[in-house]
Amino acid sequence: MPGLELINTANRNNWLITRRWLWHLLFWGGYTLFRIYVYIITINRFPRIFLEFMLLSEVLFIVLTYYTLWLYKRLFKPGKYLLYFFIGGISWVLYLFGRTSFQFFYLKNAPGFSGNGFKEIILNSIAVVIVYFLFITACKYFKDGYITQQFETERKEQQLKAEINNLKSQIAPHFLFNTLNNLYGLSVSKSDKLPGLMLRLSDLLRHSLYETQKPLVPLTDELNVLKSYIELESVRLEDDLDLEFNNTISADSTLLIAPLLLIVFMENAFKHAKFVQGVPVTIYISTTLNEDWFELILKNNYNRDKKKSSNGIGIANVKRRLEVLYPNRHELIIDQDDIFFTVRLNLELTS
Repeated sequence: MPGLELINTANRNNWLITRRWLWHLLFWGGYTLFRIYVYIITINRFPRIFLEFMLLSEVLFIVLTYYTLWLYKRLFKPGKYLLYFFIGGISWVLYLFGRTSFQFFYLKNAPGFSGNGFKEIILNSIAVVIVYFLFITACKYFKDGYITQQFETERKEQQLKAEINNLKSQIAPHFLFNTLNNLYGLSVSKSDKLPGLMLRLSDLLRHSLYETQKPLVPLTDELNVLKSYIELESVRLEDDLDLEFNNTISADSTLLIAPLLLIVFMENAFKHAKFVQGVPVTIYISTTLNEDWFELILKNNYNRDKKKSSNGIGIANVKRRLEVLYPNRHELIIDQDDIFFTVRLNLELTS
């Protein structure tokens, strides 16, 4: 789910993160492919001693490569860039001098060893070794940048998960608090409606306990939660409720939604509508689908003279969850006139 799928699972399966020796294998594999043509020519055209010299030189090259990586960690990462490039450049030039001296020593009696002198080899090869140095530096920089980016993404996703879990944990107590207020009033009056309400509450709490552990639940399940909540309130209000619920969504829909997003709007509607005087609590609900876009329209009457509560967490909570879970994939509009509050919610869902 966008905004919630954690990259840490991917990182555990990403061998470039958990098995960093693969970076070295990729580098040396590429280096081998780069050098293999030279080795083929040497084997086919020159005496064996030339191959021995090349292999011994590669040992020195490997040592210098890992020295460069050590130098990178000690100087480049702390930000001492000029010192890193100065010492690194000098080290590779010294490597060239040492390699060339070893070449003249090892191959001096080899048949076919001729060509440029010591100075000419140095001048012709100095640019090559500097390119090697810069290339190794670039590879290390890319590797560290890639790993840092992955862990930074994971850190942000972990923070996001913690926030989502915290928001979900707030919803259940909020819902329970509102419902228990209703039950308390009925228990005081020893109403016969109480057993039926307790059963409905049990169903809803079961949903909030188990289904909310999942990042996504079937849209049809969430709509059934709305219906159960409506039935619970209908038992309490009876003739004082004028409610219409138009649902055109098929029961076999495979779309998924974050749990307990919709119930907040329903609770809010009943909470505000119960303060109306002289007329029934009037609530209109419509749920529709247009391809992957889900639309909820909810209208409820309210008492204009009733001071709006400033300490509710429900709507603020669901707004934040929408921002986190459905970035650029939702639209929430809350309006009011002299009679009705109106909520319009559009969500792009996934299967």
